[in-house]
Amino acid sequence: MTANFELVTRPNSSLTAECKILAVGAIGLISLLIALFFALMGAWFVLPFAGLELVAVGYAFYYVHCHSCDYERIVIEEDQVSIETRSYKTYRQTCFNRYWVKVFLRTMPGGDQALFFRSHGKEVMFGQCFMTSEERVELASQLKQQVGLIY
Repeated sequence: MTANFELVTRPNSSLTAECKILAVGAIGLISLLIALFFALMGAWFVLPFAGLELVAVGYAFYYVHCHSCDYERIVIEEDQVSIETRSYKTYRQTCFNRYWVKVFLRTMPGGDQALFFRSHGKEVMFGQCFMTSEERVELASQLKQQVGLIY
């Protein structure tokens, strides 16, 4: 069975794992060289703060790496709308009957448009992580053209 419509959104992850390690190493080396220079000049208290900075940068790169495989996916097949979300170690899939699902935009606090799927008391937000407000509005119009689901 082929999908009538499929969309996958992912984070912009331009660095491989090896490049992330090299980037952290380069940042660490530069930071430690600067800290050692100031330590030799008598400002030895710079060293612990440089260490804290390296821990923070390392954790930030680790966090980004853990979430580099996250995605959101919509698949519309003959009579089913499936929405999948993967965030680090969690996976969630929600399926709706294509003929009962309502797709709509809602203005959130701050002015962004959020895209929702709703049917029989279940409501799922889509595209909040990896899409801009304008992209969600464009997707809503695509869904309208593809299958006439927008209400």
